Amino acid sequence: MKSNRILNFLAACFAVSLLASCDEVEQPIVEYGVYRSDLYGPAPVFEPSSIPVQRVLLEDFTGHDCGNCPNGHLRAAELLETYDENIAAVAIHAGSLAAPLPPEYPDDWRTPEGQYYLLTQVGQDIMPKGRINRRPGASTIFSPSAWAAQVAEAIAEQPAVTMQVKADYQATNNHWNVHVFSEWLQGATGNYKLVVMLTESGIVAPQLFYGNNPEYIEEYDHEHMLRITGTGATGLTVFTNPTAGVSDLESYTFDWNSAWIADSCEVIAFLTDGDNGRVMNVAKTKLVQ
Repeated sequence: MKSNRILNFLAACFAVSLLASCDEVEQPIVEYGVYRSDLYGPAPVFEPSSIPVQRVLLEDFTGHDCGNCPNGHLRAAELLETYDENIAAVAIHAGSLAAPLPPEYPDDWRTPEGQYYLLTQVGQDIMPKGRINRRPGASTIFSPSAWAAQVAEAIAEQPAVTMQVKADYQATNNHWNVHVFSEWLQGATGNYKLVVMLTESGIVAPQLFYGNNPEYIEEYDHEHMLRITGTGATGLTVFTNPTAGVSDLESYTFDWNSAWIADSCEVIAFLTDGDNGRVMNVAKTKLVQ
């Protein structure tokens, strides 16, 4: 297996080189969908949050040919068990160790957004690593052993903005709708961008797992896999120099991909400080309630 992995790594590097330069890819262009009120009626009404909560986004950079990455998956699962609704996890399959390498790894779980996050924002093809609310900036990554402490620090901060999200799947028209309500608790300067992610769990596919017997797991359960960012990799500007008390409701209708299983999907919405800044707050919901 060791020689095979070396050959796989070289092949993966070649595949990635076709997709992007070694350390940077251009931001993918995504055409976001205006909410179809003609089909689905008025957007829902949100009540302001009675108890402001700071939530955390954990971005787990991973790949099926990364034998240490399942340890990161286990750590993410532990944090989800501990913090429940106050943490949102996304597994971003990107880089050389996520490239398809038939016959062992026939599938390509990478996304243009994931490639951009790893190779341009982070700037290095390394895993298992993770970002915790992109603190102190988008290029900062931590090993799984440091995630718990970083999450505890991030979640203890006082929130500057609160967020709520509602979503639904419309099978008849092959759409998924998202509504995000944000309200600022204090003033801030600069542009703040909204990113809407769709993740899918329960995807069974091969994974390398060092220390496991066997190391090559043909039917591994992949959780929280990034499928798409409906508003683009860096999001859409929804606030500029917000003041305390200002609120905003954004609603979108996106096209559905028949390869996804709606019952296994989760929607994650978060605000960032500019293109590459830290995450201000996060909200998540199941796509199908």
